[in-house]
Amino acid sequence: MLRVCLCVLLLAVPASAQVLQLSAGRSTLLGGTGGEVTAFFPESTLSASAGFANGHFVFGASDTFKFHGLDVTAGDRSFGYSFDGAGLGISTRGLFVQHSTQHTRVAVFVGSTGLGYATPFMVTAKAQHVGAGFFLQHQYDNGLLLSSLAVIEGGKHTAVQGLSYQNHLLHLTGSGGLLQNQRYFTGEADFQPLRSLFLSATHNDYFLADQLTTNSLSVFAALGRITLQASVLDGQYNTTKTRGASAGSSLRIGSITVRSNLYESNHRILLVYVLQEHFRHWTFSEIVNQMHGQTSYAFGGGYHGNKISVSLDHSVLFFPIGGKGFQQTTTVHVSLRIHDTALNFQTNVDPMMRVTYTAYASSYVQGPLAGLAVNNHSHSTGGKFVIAGSVVDDHGQPVEGAAIQLQGGAVVYSDSQGKFFARVKHNKPSALLVLLREFAAPGRWAVTACPVDAVPGTEVLIKLRREMAPRSQDERKKFAGRVLWY
Repeated sequence: MLRVCLCVLLLAVPASAQVLQLSAGRSTLLGGTGGEVTAFFPESTLSASAGFANGHFVFGASDTFKFHGLDVTAGDRSFGYSFDGAGLGISTRGLFVQHSTQHTRVAVFVGSTGLGYATPFMVTAKAQHVGAGFFLQHQYDNGLLLSSLAVIEGGKHTAVQGLSYQNHLLHLTGSGGLLQNQRYFTGEADFQPLRSLFLSATHNDYFLADQLTTNSLSVFAALGRITLQASVLDGQYNTTKTRGASAGSSLRIGSITVRSNLYESNHRILLVYVLQEHFRHWTFSEIVNQMHGQTSYAFGGGYHGNKISVSLDHSVLFFPIGGKGFQQTTTVHVSLRIHDTALNFQTNVDPMMRVTYTAYASSYVQGPLAGLAVNNHSHSTGGKFVIAGSVVDDHGQPVEGAAIQLQGGAVVYSDSQGKFFARVKHNKPSALLVLLREFAAPGRWAVTACPVDAVPGTEVLIKLRREMAPRSQDERKKFAGRVLWY
């Protein structure tokens, strides 16, 4: 009944909102087709989605608003948070309430849980079990961060405790417990004894159709223009174990970077040599691959501008499923902006040689209201007009936790879909800053494309690139080596 009321309300009053966001698309990777409408009102944000996922009709709706200082969502949303070192979330339908202070965040939900479907163009949920959940996170002044998540849904229980600690040399993080009745643990230790030397060890449990466990030990060294790295990895999927190792170096002179990497797994050796040229908007890569005595050549790169972005990227993935080890993947991403409309297309060739794609369009439509407020999980700059945008990496994937600041405003952070919203007082362009040192996202990042300013009612696209080695003690805590991508 709540779903019906929300959908009727959304469709009945679209003209009264100052800004409507309309999205529609299709994804063979995620098996869905559909669209979403989001209306921004002075005191709330209302959205509705509908489409088909894996051959079944799905729909969703939600209303997010402030109530006596609380963040409230009625309808569908993901209940879960990013522990330092792990992200956990459960799709819910019901009532969600959150209260945040400078050091503490508390959230509860009651309703139902089930299967969730989230894409850039559609977010829905399918209720399966009656459920309830609780989350608590507290930051201490001595660098200690404690997180607790508890969820009861049908006959399954989730109870996870997270812990993080850091000082000027060491960063320790971990979370563990029960995740839907399965034992779960993830942990990471980062140590930087010198400004130019960084060591990292990780353990992760993933839950797919079966349990996947991965471990890695990595070392990075930055010596002026030269960067060195080495890693050993192992993974287990069902009863199949896979081990691998990699080592490489890079040299950067002006706008040119030369990289050489060796990957070994399952007694197979892959050598990759890359020559990359960086310009203001252009990047070109010439790649030479050697395996089993055979040599192949590939080219990559792209153009990143405010109106159009095109990229062709080649990456090496450690793929424990099926015991494949290191495999190469290819990604093509195209983004086109026409006034308030954005068109996006991305296709991937994965290690199983499957070709998948995601294509969607998003547009903003102006309405007659003079004032508008946006509520989201990040800080609000205060004002009547909306500026919204997306943050993606060089593979076109959303970046969660990117810090964005508009002229004279507070800092806002991108969500799990890479989206961010902010309010400004005037209907005119506002200067846009990407605060790399303030990121909640792990790792060291560099900006590859970002407009100088943002206009209310249009969507901003920011592109980032993950850097492999930190340059200072202050950036050490921003860096977190990840098991899968190198």
